[in-house]
Amino acid sequence: MTRSRLMLLGAIAGIVVMVLAGAAVYFKVGQTRQVQNAGPRYTATNCTQGAARAFSLPSIKGLNYGGPATVSGDFAGPTWLRSGTGTQDHWADTRPALEADLTFIQQHNLGSVLRVFVSLDQTMRWDPNQGFVGFYEPSLQNFQTALDMFDAHGMKVILVLYDQEIQDSIGNFHFQALDGNHQAMRNNYLRATDLFLRRFGSSATVAGWDLMNEAYNSLGKEGGLPPPPGDDPVSPNYSTATVHAWIHDLYQVAKCAAPEANFTVSDTTELYWHSNPDLSKYRDSVDFYDIHVYDDNPKLPDWKSVLDKPFMVGEMGASTEKEHFKDQTLDSRVVGFWLGQARAAGLSAALAHSAGGNIYPSDRSGLTPTGRVIAAA
Repeated sequence: MTRSRLMLLGAIAGIVVMVLAGAAVYFKVGQTRQVQNAGPRYTATNCTQGAARAFSLPSIKGLNYGGPATVSGDFAGPTWLRSGTGTQDHWADTRPALEADLTFIQQHNLGSVLRVFVSLDQTMRWDPNQGFVGFYEPSLQNFQTALDMFDAHGMKVILVLYDQEIQDSIGNFHFQALDGNHQAMRNNYLRATDLFLRRFGSSATVAGWDLMNEAYNSLGKEGGLPPPPGDDPVSPNYSTATVHAWIHDLYQVAKCAAPEANFTVSDTTELYWHSNPDLSKYRDSVDFYDIHVYDDNPKLPDWKSVLDKPFMVGEMGASTEKEHFKDQTLDSRVVGFWLGQARAAGLSAALAHSAGGNIYPSDRSGLTPTGRVIAAA
């Protein structure tokens, strides 16, 4: 064999080795990327045993309360459970306001059902890459105190675990967890849900848990919201499949942690506005339906024939367009319609939008026209 042929074969062999080595490196990097970005979903283990309680509420009327303001009437939103000295730590000011609100609601016959936003992110210790790494115990203790306060005033609550509405709040859901590039963050959200519901999910004060407020609106495309960046409200505009996979994973983890509890994911687009709603978006991920309706001219769908599980109107009022729900002439008429039709329609409850003084002013000096309609129902 000539020297030139030996050199040529050696060069070819070297190229082959380099290609194979490069392929091995690429395969290894690809595997690492797959583990980081598209690894297996979190699966809860050691599921507790039991059957869900019947979904039952103590009154047909009530309030979509949201959360307490501060004692001075300032908005606290999804940080109302926080303790400390930070700019978004409000419990010292929201606890007395909550007590005053509950007393007022009870005294003025505004119903015994409140829908309250926990906004679980506000209780979390957060890592930019991993997401949830633990809870702030003082915030969880504040939550237990709030449950005790609701119970002491004879209230049953629908508690909202996650919400995506106020981007700059530490209580806002981090929607990048669902973008396909943050699997650890997504998994740790599920782990947080599991841990939280193992601790609180069996509370008799809680009639139901809303795992994600208006998920297809605030995370998907249904609400027609613009993508971030931009002013609230925004949506990352994920596909229906992405949103459904998320709420189904949430539901499975929740039922494992607290099988006797009732869970839902609230809806503001599908179940009211479509005459033939697509129940596949919810059926495998809810124990009851929570429908939100803001409409100046409400109609009564035949939900008793269409829906296969208990249902309630968790938010109601006049249209959100140009904030018509703040117009007491419009809003009181709409709320009166729903309360007048609720029992015949088969609703478990109908809850009026309460934020911003819609039912009573921040100083609790009396009832608005909408508040008077509720009190008289």
